[in-house]
Amino acid sequence: MDVVKKSLSEFTGTAMLMTLGCTISQFTNSDAETSFGWGFSYATVIHTFAFLSGAHLNPWVSVCATIVGVMEWQLMLFYFLGQLLGAFVGFGFAYAAFPENSKDICLTVPGAHVDAWKVIFIELFLSALLLFAFCAIWDKRSNLDYDSHSLRIGLIIAGLCLAGQASSGCSLNFFRSLAPALTQLNFDGLWAYFIGQILAAVLVPLLWRFVIAEE
Repeated sequence: MDVVKKSLSEFTGTAMLMTLGCTISQFTNSDAETSFGWGFSYATVIHTFAFLSGAHLNPWVSVCATIVGVMEWQLMLFYFLGQLLGAFVGFGFAYAAFPENSKDICLTVPGAHVDAWKVIFIELFLSALLLFAFCAIWDKRSNLDYDSHSLRIGLIIAGLCLAGQASSGCSLNFFRSLAPALTQLNFDGLWAYFIGQILAAVLVPLLWRFVIAEE
């Protein structure tokens, strides 16, 4: 039953995140507004669901948690399912709110003159910074302090988006990019986001578990 509650928490949280973030991003006039919109969307959802499931909302956070050793791999698979379905449902709500002729809603696209290989390195770097933040929260030396967890992660994501929005679109979360891409049949450069992010999701927790963490 606990697995069901946690999976539903990830589903609902990811759906809320996608609805909020994608709606906000369609009405912003600058990269800064978009960055803070996503940051505060994450903060809102994490504040609501962190006590239930940890509010990963992101498959790479779940992979990282599994490798670090704070979550079982079986639970990770349930989180994946909840996050994937939540991303599509949440984006569906946002997509339905816009006129029928609207295009490129919430798509993650590289900036002008930014090729796929640059996207890989940018997303690797940005995702690594985010995952290091989660590892620090999970580390036993932090006493799993969730008091300001939502605000910290929200502001970190806002800062990362400020740095990467113009160049890679600052995805950080493959399901966040996959749902709009699959719905609108626009997969341009999507593979680069996957590669950069999954590299971060493997390298960061290995470094943390075997180098940084205490026994």
